[in-house]
Amino acid sequence: MKCELMNILSKLTLVGAVAASMLLTGCGKKDSADSLTEVPRNVRVLILGEESVAEFFEISGPVAPVRGTDLSAQESGPVVAIPVGKGEAVAKGKIILELERDILKAELEAAQAALAMQSYNVDKVRQLHEAGKVSRIELLTAESSYSQAKSMVGVLQERYDRAGIRAPFDGVVVDRYVELGQLVNPGQRVVRILDPYTLKVEAYLTDTQVQWVTVGESATIRLGETRGTAAGTVSWVGFEADRMTGKFKVEIEIPNPDLKYHSGVIGRARLGKNLVSNVVAIPRDAVLPGRIGSTAFIVQNDRAILRRLELGADQGLMVVVLEGLAPGEQLVVRGHRDLRDGSLVHVTETSTAADGTMPGDPANVAGTQAGARIQDPDSALSDGSVEAAQ
Repeated sequence: MKCELMNILSKLTLVGAVAASMLLTGCGKKDSADSLTEVPRNVRVLILGEESVAEFFEISGPVAPVRGTDLSAQESGPVVAIPVGKGEAVAKGKIILELERDILKAELEAAQAALAMQSYNVDKVRQLHEAGKVSRIELLTAESSYSQAKSMVGVLQERYDRAGIRAPFDGVVVDRYVELGQLVNPGQRVVRILDPYTLKVEAYLTDTQVQWVTVGESATIRLGETRGTAAGTVSWVGFEADRMTGKFKVEIEIPNPDLKYHSGVIGRARLGKNLVSNVVAIPRDAVLPGRIGSTAFIVQNDRAILRRLELGADQGLMVVVLEGLAPGEQLVVRGHRDLRDGSLVHVTETSTAADGTMPGDPANVAGTQAGARIQDPDSALSDGSVEAAQ
């Protein structure tokens, strides 16, 4: 009985071992099949080409009118007329504000009458002197009296004119500090006028930047927080660095004939530095940092191949590749962050734009890459360039 029981247990153990072996064999086959099935990852690629890259740098400073000033009274008296109001355009020489000048007018008329008498008198004395009837001292006395009368007319005429405060240049009256009937004194501010038709950005350059900037150079400027840009021209580059900051002052003039732009905001000017031709430039987002340095993926035979890169100038959106990539290769610009060297990939999109974007991309993505543009080597900075800042 005992032997039979042992035989039964032995058979059950053998059956269990066989069943377990079959189960393990089945699992191994399934895992092996799964490991052989690699799912390709969808990617977007950019076919690389040789480009011309314009390096630039940016400076910022306040925007102000090229000409603007507070006009002060040069004579005393009450304000009797304000023919030009705030916000009105004025031509050079137009009276903006007029002081009471009746007394000055009366004095001027009296001086003009005295001058007429002295003019007649000096002519008669000159005739008598030529006839030998008066001495030379009498002639000199008459001529002196005439000169004094003429000078007095000039002085009073100037004072009379100064009582009417005129625009020193074409501009716009932007503020007034006095009202009708108010008594003003010499030196007192009365109105402010500025020339809004030409603005300027005042900024500073480092000693490494100033060597790239010359008077007459074009600049692209963004004023305030607006998205649009204005075209400007460098009008002044300082010859001497500021002793406190060690920087050189630069002024960039902005034509403003239609008064589209306003002063008082911060202007950010982009100045060209250098143009590098026949280089490979890629979107900065396609570059992956790693322990071995900057890397990127290209596609070869449906596989993602990792390349180590040596980078050059960049502006944050585009970057120049000095070594690691060649024209004609397919650079992965989307879907590259989850790849590994040798990963199976499926190219679903091929971009022809230098920044790797596609027409259907969201507006914020396309806008982010707005600064990445291909430049014609024979043109200035334009909306078609890939620019790299230093």
